[in-house]
Amino acid sequence: MRHHTLSTAALLGLMLTAIGAQAAKPLAARTIPGINLELQPIPAGSFVMGSPADEPGRETDEEPLTKVSISKPFWLGRYEVTHGQWRALMGTDLKAAADTIFADKTLYDNGKEKVRTLVIHGPKIASSPTSDALLGDTGDRVPMYLVNWVEAMKFCALLNERERKAGRLPKGYVYRLPTDAEWEYAARAGTTGAIYKGTLEILGKSNAPALDPLAWYAGNSTVGYVGRGFDISYRPERQHAESAIGGPRNVGTKEPNAWGLYDMIGNVWEWAIDWYERPLVGGEVVDPVGPATGIRRVVRGGGWNNPVNDNRSAQRFGVNPEGGRLINLGFRVALAPELPR
Repeated sequence: MRHHTLSTAALLGLMLTAIGAQAAKPLAARTIPGINLELQPIPAGSFVMGSPADEPGRETDEEPLTKVSISKPFWLGRYEVTHGQWRALMGTDLKAAADTIFADKTLYDNGKEKVRTLVIHGPKIASSPTSDALLGDTGDRVPMYLVNWVEAMKFCALLNERERKAGRLPKGYVYRLPTDAEWEYAARAGTTGAIYKGTLEILGKSNAPALDPLAWYAGNSTVGYVGRGFDISYRPERQHAESAIGGPRNVGTKEPNAWGLYDMIGNVWEWAIDWYERPLVGGEVVDPVGPATGIRRVVRGGGWNNPVNDNRSAQRFGVNPEGGRLINLGFRVALAPELPR
């Protein structure tokens, strides 16, 4: 990884230009047989990672601005991995995941002893709850949630085993989670603003009409929601407060970004492969992979029950990789260059 110092003015100047030069030989879209997992080609190129000081909703871990070069093209899932795809490859389902969480008192976030007082996730729990309290929609097209980083990596490992045997893995490439930088580069798709289409104006903590075409978030995820869900009335200043019940939505029901990727903001957060650290590295880097060790893994993109500031291209956060089975956290698969061990 190479580091150089760039002035803020130079970095901001880069943000005003179109980013993401096309690779010499563009990749074609791919579909993984058997589970119908569609992958979009992402060209090699450069972008500025992070957010400027005047971006609405920005967080301090989105600085310093960092010029990142992605040296090789890769593929990224057109959609978040769905419940149906998870079940087809892994042989388990959301109900089994909820049962496992409910039975495990050691989980830091939502084991049985915590379910009765669950607040951040919103569901109103009976005095004698069951694992169903952790389930919203369980249809085939909802993104897989209640999945931790370790389990997402197992999904990728199983894909590699299967696709390698079938002779369908490109040389030097593997299925894995995207890096923190790859995720943001793909989400931006050549854009430089807070969101990948339009201008973000925050009218309230959960009120930004510019998100409506792009993302399911706390301001709109209750609109038209039917079936079992979660009470998110605790979120203040919701754009659409007519109903309090929301949950994860079918993938691909909002507009994609310029590279054909859906739900890169909103719906469910997505695991990245990196360990999380608060500051960005700054300067110039090539194919960064984050720190060598850590406590939490990076998650990106925001979710259906999160406020506006969480649903931006630059937003990043860290979650426990083993205990982080959350009702608003899933993942997206990359077919990308194998990383150094």
